[in-house]
Amino acid sequence: MTVGVLSTSGIDRCVALLGEDLTAYIAGAGSATEFQRWRGDRRRWAEMAGRLRGAVEVADTFARANRLGAAAGWLREVGAAGIAGRSPAGMLREATGDTIKRVLEAAERFTRRGRV
Repeated sequence: MTVGVLSTSGIDRCVALLGEDLTAYIAGAGSATEFQRWRGDRRRWAEMAGRLRGAVEVADTFARANRLGAAAGWLREVGAAGIAGRSPAGMLREATGDTIKRVLEAAERFTRRGRV
């Protein structure tokens, strides 16, 4: 997903890849219901954009490794990105450039395990 304005298709893609509950969490919403309201409010899209782009990039990393089915579980796993007590999804929810980069690097490392 390229940097720029978040689109409806970008939001839909994130939901399709990771499920609505996980997407809502990463977007920063308190619930799937709140996330549904946010989806209809384009002013919220800028707030969600970096978070959801990062989530789609993680899912794409898993998809390239033929491991898309493991992406949601990995995002929820505490410590998976190398920070004790933190899940990659929680880190994406922060939406800072450094945390997104760290999560993407950890996803790359994880998906390369076991490949020749």
